[in-house]
Amino acid sequence: MIASLYKKLPADTEKRLQLALDRGLAEGKGEAEIFFRADDIGVPGEQFSHLIQLFLTARLPLCLAVVPSWLTTVRCQQLIGLTGQNSSQWCWHQHGWLHRNHESEGKKQEFGSSRPPRQQWADLAKGKERLLSIMGKTFSPFFTPPWNRCSLDTLHALQDLRFRAVSRSAGAKPLSPPGLPDLQVNTDLHTRKEEHPEECLHNLLQELESGLRGGRSGIMIHHQRMDRTAFAFLAVLLNLIVSHPSLYPVRFQEISKDQAPKRL
Repeated sequence: MIASLYKKLPADTEKRLQLALDRGLAEGKGEAEIFFRADDIGVPGEQFSHLIQLFLTARLPLCLAVVPSWLTTVRCQQLIGLTGQNSSQWCWHQHGWLHRNHESEGKKQEFGSSRPPRQQWADLAKGKERLLSIMGKTFSPFFTPPWNRCSLDTLHALQDLRFRAVSRSAGAKPLSPPGLPDLQVNTDLHTRKEEHPEECLHNLLQELESGLRGGRSGIMIHHQRMDRTAFAFLAVLLNLIVSHPSLYPVRFQEISKDQAPKRL
């Protein structure tokens, strides 16, 4: 389902985006890191190609959350063919195993508390092994749980399997244990449920400002939910980020190593 914002963008959207960036930075430290995370990656298509072209044009990094069971050698070759070999621009990492809900009630989770720890560990290990076997050194050991949710057992299994960090939504519970950073997204571009475009834009801008005030903005993308208007909105946002001297685009690799951010 396409978010209501993209059915009718307010005429002053670009101006309000710029104001949100400036206000969030002004109310925070005056500068901030920013990263984009695209979920549900694994199958090439027109929308994926369009997304990648926007980031190639803007020369901004993108963290790509790949569903292991969706990826094949042929699909991987097609994906890499679209992104090119510039490894400094991408962070190909793991997004669950099957991207399948295992909860009989409550919110959707692939790695929820209803599953035994041993089963979770096995699925995480299978996913990592598959991505390593297909992607090789292109794969980075970071983990995004489907629906941004997982159990404490999942987090401990990630540590055991030597993942460098997890990426969930802002305020996610349970808290990640010491030694496993949680690189949280705090702005949702596409899986929004507001009924009216104005309300949708207002809430999105509030999320963007909040992340920037805290010193790091994590922006979540779902390319399958993007139409022409959504791509146009993203292009405007990317252009504003490129031209802003106080925003530092990063990948998970730079965040987890605590390296000084730099532009591509």
